[in-house]
Amino acid sequence: MNHESSRRRRFLKTAGGLALAPALPLLPGQALAAGKEVIVGTWGGDYQNLLQQYISPLVAKQDISVVFDTGNAVPRLTKLRSERNSRRGSMDVALLGEVDMYDGSRSGALSPIQEHQSALPNLANVYDQFKTPYSIPHIFSAMTLVYNTQQFSSPPDSVQLMLDPKYKGRVGFSDILYLYNGLFLGAGQSGGRFESFEPGKKFLEQLAKNKPRVYPSNEAVATAFKSGEIWMACMWKARALQWRDAGLPLGFAIPKEGTIPVTFEGAVPKNARNPDAAWVYLNSLLEPEGQVHFARAMGYAPTVRNAPLPPDLQQRVGFTDDELKRIYPYDLEKLVATKAEFLDYWTKSFKGAL
Repeated sequence: MNHESSRRRRFLKTAGGLALAPALPLLPGQALAAGKEVIVGTWGGDYQNLLQQYISPLVAKQDISVVFDTGNAVPRLTKLRSERNSRRGSMDVALLGEVDMYDGSRSGALSPIQEHQSALPNLANVYDQFKTPYSIPHIFSAMTLVYNTQQFSSPPDSVQLMLDPKYKGRVGFSDILYLYNGLFLGAGQSGGRFESFEPGKKFLEQLAKNKPRVYPSNEAVATAFKSGEIWMACMWKARALQWRDAGLPLGFAIPKEGTIPVTFEGAVPKNARNPDAAWVYLNSLLEPEGQVHFARAMGYAPTVRNAPLPPDLQQRVGFTDDELKRIYPYDLEKLVATKAEFLDYWTKSFKGAL
């Protein structure tokens, strides 16, 4: 194991998961923000609620108000690219998963972190393996196989169970996690490193015959679990924890094939209208107070060294040594090159066959 992998594993011992949220429309007039107002492009639902509850008060102390530009990751990334040559963009802060953020950086849309380190004192406490030249890491997660404990006598240990005819129509996916669903399902053929969507596509081609269900949001997946419509789904660990805490009879496991890590990141577009407020917002995402709140509320693990968790919370959101061995890294350059092609496959071929 190389040094980078060793550092990643040490961090993962305290890592939890992310709960993405459904898309909501952009509020009218948000692009006209001025002064000390920061426009944050993000997912909606629970994630946005937590940002509003824990991060907005931190920036309010510096007389900065927050407006959310809410939607899915695909249009947000498209907006970053299409606006990169405009004098002023419509977002001051963009929140994206690491694959999409890397894609955005390649288009030249993002401000370099190095040039603004004086505005990011909390960056000094970030775990080194999650630092990039163009973004800050907000939260970390890993995908799990979530299942209804009333329908399984023992935890499912393989995604191959999804192909069993007795689970026809009982497997669910969140549409907004299409990118991660594809990688997760192809983990067994990844060779211990995610660099292609092809293994996932091959699995999805088989799975389509078993008529899985695709829901528009993570919350809709929870509703399907509650009604008994589905018995299995792919979902971030923290979301599974949240659903279980809410009373759903659910368990979760990292299958023997392995799983994907994910870091959700924040960046400032080069043409942000209010860049000073934007850097304050990014620094606030790394405040220990907010990091611990995210861990407690939804299973997020701190991405900074100075936000220690109580032992019971660390155990709750962490991973075992055996699980760490099955969390594989990305080759971002190769994945970004074929990401659009996989979205086309997911939308037209996979969903079209259901």
